[in-house]
Amino acid sequence: MLKIHILKNKRSWGSLGNVMQTFASNVLILGVNVLTGIIIARTLGPEGRGEQAAMIMWPQFLAYCLTLGIPSALVYYMKKKDGNQGSLYITALIMSLILGCVAIAIGAALIPFWMKEYSPEVIEFAVWALVVSPLAILGTINIAALQSREEYLLYNFMRYIPVLGTLILLGVLVATGNVTSFYTSIVYLFPAIPITIWITIKLVLHYKMKQRNKLKSAKKLLSYGVRSYGTDVAGTFSGYIDQILVVGLLSPASLGLYVVSLSLSKILNTIQTAITSVLFPKASGLQQAEAIRLTFKVYRVSMLVTLLVGASVFLIAPYLLILLYGQSFTDAVPIFRILIFQTGIASLSWILSQGFMSTGKPGVVTIIRVSTLGINIVLLNILIPILGIEGAAISLLITSVVEFILIFLLYTLKHHIKPRDFILTKMDIVWLLQRIRIQLSS
Repeated sequence: MLKIHILKNKRSWGSLGNVMQTFASNVLILGVNVLTGIIIARTLGPEGRGEQAAMIMWPQFLAYCLTLGIPSALVYYMKKKDGNQGSLYITALIMSLILGCVAIAIGAALIPFWMKEYSPEVIEFAVWALVVSPLAILGTINIAALQSREEYLLYNFMRYIPVLGTLILLGVLVATGNVTSFYTSIVYLFPAIPITIWITIKLVLHYKMKQRNKLKSAKKLLSYGVRSYGTDVAGTFSGYIDQILVVGLLSPASLGLYVVSLSLSKILNTIQTAITSVLFPKASGLQQAEAIRLTFKVYRVSMLVTLLVGASVFLIAPYLLILLYGQSFTDAVPIFRILIFQTGIASLSWILSQGFMSTGKPGVVTIIRVSTLGINIVLLNILIPILGIEGAAISLLITSVVEFILIFLLYTLKHHIKPRDFILTKMDIVWLLQRIRIQLSS
């Protein structure tokens, strides 16, 4: 029985246990996403896969662009001892619904202009898909609340159930012979709706809608949120701007090849996402020196795992991609290899960024991300017309390297972190093994 008092009784997993269960969920999500991607790619081919990607990316993209930094602010203040969790959550919920409606209005005006090369049917579907934007923003609020409460069982459940639902519905389409870019887009968008509504209802019943000090909570959320908002926007644009420009500059087939490469390269993100989802709330409750010390320890350990996994995937890339997606995606292999490097570097940069986020200095990360986003946009517009989708991948790689260098310089110059602190040591491995032993024995 799923109820099992998930919101009332917390099982003490410990930080490492939370990371491990989140990592396991990430692996499951990645595996299911790869499987659904394989089915769609083999059935629709590069062009159909590109059309499908173009239709479903807008609701999430626009929703994440309009968060105003509220999810990060919610995590930060809900972890503070003087924070009124109920008022903060209800206020964030109301704000997210309003921002979701703004996303719909912006998307309805933008999509027809940007997707001129696509058929009227594809454009019309992309516009109608915007109705899920408010729920997409609401989903980020729910995730932030569950992270703050350390409800990682429910947090992970909320993330993997929609992808499993997509796989099941896609199986129905295959069995009935109805695999089209439109139907597959529906099975990608729909499963997240009921789970988001269910989690929202549970949290609202727990906190109650009639919360006092909503205005005060709104001021607090916006105060932190506006400073971290640039990070959200830059992160969202960094994750989508390459696909958006490919949509506008190249054919649906090119987008299909690029999306397949990008999706499979996200295998390294399973490590980073698992770590930061636990690290940010954990470090937010610590003093500055302790938070930065924890961030670097986690970064060094994750660097080892990232290098091992990344090197393995890079070597088997040609066989893996063609085996999974078919010969029609052979041209995606060099793109995939570039993106593996890029994802690894970007993942490590984001882990290091948590040191600033958790010590109440999100503006530092915002400045870095906005700066590198500007560089990325310039490079994408230069390299895509010359090199096609390979130019998009190279642009992301260069931008990720620049971002890592900037973070390195900030830590060394402002916080006097020595270069050797960025390098894995024997003590880090001993620490990790000790944590694993403690987790296994608990």
